[in-house]
Amino acid sequence: MDKLLLKEDRVHGDVSFPLGSYYMEIPSGSVVLDCHWHEEMELLLVTSGKAQFRIEAEYYEVHQGECIFVNSGELHAGFQIDKSPCSYKALVFSPSLLYSSSFDLTRTNYVDPIMKNSLIVKRHITASPGWQSELLGRLEMLLGYLDARPPAYELLVKSELFGIFALLSANCISSANTPERSQDHFRLEKLKTALKYIQDNYSKKISTFDIAASVDMSEGHFCRLFKHYVKKTPVEYLNYYRITRAARLLEETGMKVLEVAMEVGFDNLSYFIGTFKRHMGMTPSKYRSLRGKAML
Repeated sequence: MDKLLLKEDRVHGDVSFPLGSYYMEIPSGSVVLDCHWHEEMELLLVTSGKAQFRIEAEYYEVHQGECIFVNSGELHAGFQIDKSPCSYKALVFSPSLLYSSSFDLTRTNYVDPIMKNSLIVKRHITASPGWQSELLGRLEMLLGYLDARPPAYELLVKSELFGIFALLSANCISSANTPERSQDHFRLEKLKTALKYIQDNYSKKISTFDIAASVDMSEGHFCRLFKHYVKKTPVEYLNYYRITRAARLLEETGMKVLEVAMEVGFDNLSYFIGTFKRHMGMTPSKYRSLRGKAML
């Protein structure tokens, strides 16, 4: 799975069946999951080792056989614990799979309240006896159907997904019974706006001051906030995002390396090559020879 930063722009599954599953093995010393968000919901099952995941402002230590639920629109990221390797499977799906296109009580009573956080879902699912163990069993069954694709697997997948969501919904609590959202949530909304500004303007010459100004914050305060949540400085993040875009251009187009560098916001070829190599472990030319199209 491409580790796209910020709001993902990839399609999970297709329009007629908007659901995708991904398996990731994370070697020692690597990032588990870059900070990003998407409109889809996600269930992430740790299949070996353990890792720490952040959803919005909360941290969860998730062990083998446990999973986390990520709601639509929530910023989330993953980090290794003690630099130990781990692996996980991610199920990313559109909430639209859970209701029909017409007026639907399923959407009104369950899906929308969870998406709007008027009903609060338990995010960290463990192997505790009862409904959590049942949910984990259903998730493993669903992922198995997606791998094997037996006859009518789409119906089998949706059946398990409805079962999973029924368990989550039946064990929600009303937001009226939880503390008011902290200042962290306001800061995260600011962070999302800043990330969107980077996404829209990465190809231009922008500075930390410009990004901070987009959310009406002082540069110093913004840099501290950004580093706290994203674990990168704004400049490190901007360069890494530019490199992910450059990698895609190298894979999908015949543009020259210099053209790629200019397209993603680098005005110095040597600096681009050095930054690309630092992030990708090889030069742009080598990357293209392994994964991209030949230069036209």
